[in-house]
Amino acid sequence: MVRVSKEYDERLNELLDAAQQLFFQKGYELTSVNDIIEKVGVAKGTFYHYFISKDDLLDKIVDRWSRATLERVNKLVKKQDINALEKLNKFFVTIRDYKVENLELMKMLMKVMYRDENLIMRHKMMQQSLKWLTPEFVRVIKQGIKEGCFNPVDEVETAELIFSMSLSLNESTVKLLLEAEKKPDNLNKIEKRLKVYERSVERILGAPEGSLSVVERRIIEMFSKEMNK
Repeated sequence: MVRVSKEYDERLNELLDAAQQLFFQKGYELTSVNDIIEKVGVAKGTFYHYFISKDDLLDKIVDRWSRATLERVNKLVKKQDINALEKLNKFFVTIRDYKVENLELMKMLMKVMYRDENLIMRHKMMQQSLKWLTPEFVRVIKQGIKEGCFNPVDEVETAELIFSMSLSLNESTVKLLLEAEKKPDNLNKIEKRLKVYERSVERILGAPEGSLSVVERRIIEMFSKEMNK
């Protein structure tokens, strides 16, 4: 087989795309490094030029997905024609909608990342999200302070606290989703926890009660159905 030399980023994305497709088709555990290099048509040495391991490859898939999410959030935050309360709602909805649009990837990540043996990798992914999204949220909070609808103690500490709560909520929610087929009441628990989160964020920000609304039962049910196929 004649191997074609390609630019670094092009080859990297080719490997990531191939791996992601195989993960969807066969599952993460059943996909080997050999499967990936055979699909792309490269030597094993090429794979290890880009990735330390298969876990490292998954980490880079998450990184690429996170950057795409950040781009959407950044566009929202820069908008001049909507107030901070609208941005607050759209901020969470933008992240949620991107997860829905990339449902197959999210299913794979949830099932892989939320195994006990992947705790370190999951923590790294969460910390990365916290690092990238917190500055964008701080900008929304500052806008809300200027507009008089937010009154936090400190905008940076408040943003970090809200996202830390979000990551903790996500941790418990995914576990409930993964068990929802056997425990249907888990959907009610998820909805209740999300409502508590909404009210808590409002109070931390000093925002009007009822101003934050990101819970949609249909989204919860859709994720539950897909996760338990």
